[in-house]
Amino acid sequence: MILPADRNLALTGFMTAGKSLVGQELARRTGMPLVDIDQLICEIERMPVHEIFRTRGEPYFRRIESQLLHQLCQGSGQVISCGGGTVLDPANLELLRNRCVTVWLRVSEESVLRRLEDPTSPQRPLLESLEPGIVVHKLLLQREPLYAQADFVVDTDGRTVQEVADEIIRELGIPTTGA
Repeated sequence: MILPADRNLALTGFMTAGKSLVGQELARRTGMPLVDIDQLICEIERMPVHEIFRTRGEPYFRRIESQLLHQLCQGSGQVISCGGGTVLDPANLELLRNRCVTVWLRVSEESVLRRLEDPTSPQRPLLESLEPGIVVHKLLLQREPLYAQADFVVDTDGRTVQEVADEIIRELGIPTTGA
C-alpha cells in the first residue's frame, strides 16, 4: 500500500501504543507535519487531558477531538496521532477511512500494563481511581475491533519507536528526508 498525496497518515491504537512517539519519529524522518490530537486539545484547553476529563467530562473532550479531526482531515500530507478513543465515534471512523491511511499500532494488554507502570508515563484519565488491569482489559475488548478497521497493522511489543517507524515508512512507501 502506498500513501496517496491527497491523504493523511493517521496513527490509531490504545494508550501506550506509541502513537505520539512514532508520530514524532515519522515527522522527523519524512518531513510531514505532525498533529497530535491529544496534545492539540491540551494546548487549546490549557490543561492536561486528565484535567479536561475531570473538570469538563469525557463527552466534552470527545466533541473537541471530533471537531479537530474533522478540521485536520480537510488537509492532506500530515501525520495525525489520534487519541486512543478517537475511533469510538463512528463518524470519526468514517472520516479516517475516507481521508487517511490508517495504521493501528497494536500493543498487547501485558505491554500496556507494564508501560503504565513507567513513572514517566502520563496520567491516564480513564484509569484514575480504578484498577488498571480490569479497565485496560475491558477497554481493549471494546476498542480492538475498531482499531482493526485500520488499513495497516504494526505490532509495537518489544520494538523501538525507530523500528515501528521503519516498518510504516517501508510498507507505505513514504519518502524520507534522510534525517
